[in-house]
Amino acid sequence: MVLMRQIDLLWELQKIDSRIGELEKEISMYSGKHKLREIKSRFDEEKNLLDKNEADLRETIKTARSNRAKAEELKNNYQKSEEKLYSGSISNAKQLEGMQKNLEEMQRNIQALENICKVCEDERKSLEGQIKESKKKLLKYKNSFNELKEKYSRGEEKAKAELEVLSKSREKLVYKIEDRVMDRYKRVRLGVQSAVVPIEDGKCSGCHMEILVIGMERLKDEEILNCETCGRILYMRSE
Repeated sequence: MVLMRQIDLLWELQKIDSRIGELEKEISMYSGKHKLREIKSRFDEEKNLLDKNEADLRETIKTARSNRAKAEELKNNYQKSEEKLYSGSISNAKQLEGMQKNLEEMQRNIQALENICKVCEDERKSLEGQIKESKKKLLKYKNSFNELKEKYSRGEEKAKAELEVLSKSREKLVYKIEDRVMDRYKRVRLGVQSAVVPIEDGKCSGCHMEILVIGMERLKDEEILNCETCGRILYMRSE
């Protein structure tokens, strides 16, 4: 069995660590539920608006009924007064004039009440339209919330399962790496995420600075070498 070079082990370790880092961010996003809270906030705002509009609608209907009843009562009184006025039973000119003025006042009050009822009717239609729209939005938010919640649940479960597998693989890999090499890797990772970088066209792919010939020779001798510029561990792929 061909043993892997220490640098090859570090390269594999870094790939695992990079993926573990990605998974931890995913799990943090899922557990943080930022988008779910955003949808919930929009839902609550729309629900408050719906509750307000429904309360306003009830008050508008109540006002309309009250003024409609008053208008009907005034119309009945107007009809009775008008019949009395033209019945010929009243001959006193002053009394007739008073009744006429009273009828005119009643007519104005009836018109005012009917105007209020018309305004209430327009307001009712407007509120009913807004309520209908709010209910549509609430249903949309609810469906989006449930779908995203299910997606988060599945995603979190999948990410945790992969993380568990990778963590076990990492443990086995670390066991094969010499302590001095592992310490070196840890020190570099304190400053940069990509502690091990491949050499591309004779340059460090981390900082793109050229590797000296002597450095390339040392790497060929399977020595673990840090880039003199950025400090990353250089990886020369086996041929």
